[in-house]
Amino acid sequence: MKKLLTIIMASMFLTACSISEPRLSLGKKCALKDDKVVYSYIWLYDKQVGLPADKEACKEIAND
Repeated sequence: MKKLLTIIMASMFLTACSISEPRLSLGKKCALKDDKVVYSYIWLYDKQVGLPADKEACKEIAND
């Protein structure tokens, strides 16, 4: 648990410089990039831009 918290905090500090309002989303979500599906369980994103991934895009993995 201590390692997980350290990783999350480190990633927040690293991205805080380039993202004006950083947010963290947990859980498997997928995004379509070019003609591929990318997924992650931890997403760091800008609140103003929004999260580019959602659970619905994960259905495309089964179709590939």
